Amino acid sequence: MATLNTNTPYKLIKNGIEIGDWVIHTSKNPILKSTEKEEWEKELVLNGLPEMVYGNNFVRLSNEKRDITIVFNCMDALKMLDKVADQSIKVSSSKKWEEINKGFEGQIEKSFEWTFSSPYTGTVLTRGHCYSNFEKPIGLFENTTEKIDIEKLKRPDPILFFDDVLLYEDELADNGSSMLSVKIRVNNESVFLLSRFFLRVDDVICRCLDTRIYHEFGKDYLLKEVTFKESSFDIIKPYSENDPTLLTDSNFIVSKLPIKSLTTEKILLSYNDKK
Repeated sequence: MATLNTNTPYKLIKNGIEIGDWVIHTSKNPILKSTEKEEWEKELVLNGLPEMVYGNNFVRLSNEKRDITIVFNCMDALKMLDKVADQSIKVSSSKKWEEINKGFEGQIEKSFEWTFSSPYTGTVLTRGHCYSNFEKPIGLFENTTEKIDIEKLKRPDPILFFDDVLLYEDELADNGSSMLSVKIRVNNESVFLLSRFFLRVDDVICRCLDTRIYHEFGKDYLLKEVTFKESSFDIIKPYSENDPTLLTDSNFIVSKLPIKSLTTEKILLSYNDKK
């Protein structure tokens, strides 16, 4: 075991780290084969999946002592997709087609949620149950006004473990980008995770769902912060006209989007202490 300036012991393992009472592990593998995607579509009852589905990728934080695991994976994210398309979002070429063919009575809308906008914010496993966005048993989750300490995250503390894991991605038939990814970093005092769903439909809309999880080792809870941002493409257009490369810079685009909602809660490690 090794230590830094604090008393949290750690050991690097394959694709992860053991630190304090936590085992933090990631997995990165090739995209699903076409036959595997067909099986997923049947299981999920979806008419379409993203072009690139990293079905065997995940990020997992496990505390065996407290019987709590937090995991981000592709299957759970796709389970939360709507079964039909959001008809309020149409690519610019579709709008132009409709203007030219106003008398057409057929259907050109896609029959599935083609933007792949999942509200997924992670899965919590405890007592043999899986809890996602809308399942929050009393004693496991608690609303809070406490915020993640950004200044601590800015400190140049040595990073013991870092990974960037892609869960799925699609270029929306060259009309933009839809992507879900998870980054995680660990230093000797804390672990910080950022799950980001990012959507850009060119000339239409930009949106982002960020889930941040922060835990200081030794504390009896983790902070979970969920931020939703969205705007029409107009907010980005002036920048992209001056520099087209900014369209591929999701961090830049997200920085320009207005916040639509922000919630913070605690995940309580004491949930199983009285079982």
